[in-house]
Amino acid sequence: MNNKVAEPTLWPVELAKEPLVGELLESCPDAIELFDLDGVILYLNGAAARRQGKSADELLGASIWDLYSVAQATHRKTVVNRAAASGLPIQFTGRRGDQWEEVLICPIRGVSGKVERIATYTRDISPQIRAEEQLKLMTLQLLTIQEDERRRIAQDLHDDIGQIMTALILNLKTIQGGIASGRADVGDQVKETIRNVEDMMRHVRQVFYELRPPSLTAQPLAKTLETLCSSLALSTGLRVDFSSQEQLPPIPDVQATVLYRLIQEGVNNVVKHAKATSVWINLEYVDGEMNISLEDDGQGFDPRRRVTYGMGLQGIRERFFMLSGNLDIESAPGKGTRLYGSLPIPKLTAG
Repeated sequence: MNNKVAEPTLWPVELAKEPLVGELLESCPDAIELFDLDGVILYLNGAAARRQGKSADELLGASIWDLYSVAQATHRKTVVNRAAASGLPIQFTGRRGDQWEEVLICPIRGVSGKVERIATYTRDISPQIRAEEQLKLMTLQLLTIQEDERRRIAQDLHDDIGQIMTALILNLKTIQGGIASGRADVGDQVKETIRNVEDMMRHVRQVFYELRPPSLTAQPLAKTLETLCSSLALSTGLRVDFSSQEQLPPIPDVQATVLYRLIQEGVNNVVKHAKATSVWINLEYVDGEMNISLEDDGQGFDPRRRVTYGMGLQGIRERFFMLSGNLDIESAPGKGTRLYGSLPIPKLTAG
């Protein structure tokens, strides 16, 4: 198995002994291996040796195929034979244990012009693969959250608008009958119908406002959020106290929308779960980051005993992460709840 090469006189091996070349190869984070067509290892750098869990001296002269499982060795032999036959490099992605690797197989020609050796360059791409998988998971979660939000809006429209429309139809039929019979109370029924229509219009406007906030670039973000807080205070009955640093830098629309949605969903959660009377919201810019906090005086909860984030807040939390930010929650029984988010704000270029 471990057939030693008696006198390796191959120029790549000799070249690797040059101090500068040797330093460059040893400093490379990619695993580099050189072997002949029989699979005998002629050279490998430190990264390749560490990848195998052995020293370079132990591996020199060994068979490259003994370092892999039977299935992996069979696959690599097939790829190496294809590269040797075509004289062209081949690249593929494979898995080794719990690691993902990007492998480049390069045939090397001798003085005769024929392929005599094979060099492999192996790079650990596990962090990249994990990041891609995490992105896929986050995308799936966002799609699920969007569908849940659509169902919620559809249910709200069905319940609230449907009830008002039913009442309108009944009122109009009563008015129609009253006009035909000449009843004196028809005017009062008309006034009641008008009130129902106004209630429906307010509800529809609120739904549209939640679906599509006003342009966040038309006025300063602090002013837009202040208006939102006033609207939420009116619609929920909560005291919503908003404060902001006086001078804020220009904020891109994507980041501004995430901050806007956090206040919307945060106050919505307070109404549903907190049994609070007041909410305090603060916005400030520090060291290139926009920081926002939302705190209530409600009943709080033990974060260890319940799911920290509802579906709405989970979606917003994912948006914070996708923008390289963070969203945390602090709470304790009887001591209210505090949301704290931070977003790095890129500088906007003119034009």
